[in-house]
Parts: sequence; structure tokens; C-alpha cells
Amino acid sequence: MSDGSDEAASGQDAARLGRDLMAEAIASDVEAVRERLSALWTDPAIDVWLTSANAHLDGARPIDVLALGGLGPVIEAIEIEVVGGSR
Repeated sequence: MSDGSDEAASGQDAARLGRDLMAEAIASDVEAVRERLSALWTDPAIDVWLTSANAHLDGARPIDVLALGGLGPVIEAIEIEVVGGSR
């Protein structure tokens, strides 16, 4: 009779694998974003921008938009930042 610990460990491993796969998938997108923003800000400021609600993304965080496969909208938001636009 199983106490469920094997299943829990397996579920935790699957969740960790999912997070790792997601991080790998968006790593190149995050790097592209960092390259574009490095002309404006330092790395700590870019980190804040990536993880903060963004009006140009209808309140979504850029990192979340990237995770959902949306590099295009994030690049558009960057273009607006570069020219000093506000919303």
C-alpha cells in the first residue's frame, strides 16, 4: 500500500520540469528584451520592468506575456518606451 509520497514526489518533479522548460523557452526572448532595453536602463531596472504591470500590455507583466508566447507585444511596448511614449 502506497502512502502517496511517491506520487507527490513525481508531481513535484513534473512541476519543476515544467518550470524549467518554460524558463528555457523564454530565455532567448528575455535576452532579446534585455538587449533592446539596455540602451535605456541598467539590469536591475530591466528586471523591474519585466516583472511589473505594464500599461502598454493592458496591465500584464512583460515576463508573463513572454511566457505565453508574446514577444511581439513586448517588443511593441519597448518601442513605445524607447520613444518616451506614455499611456
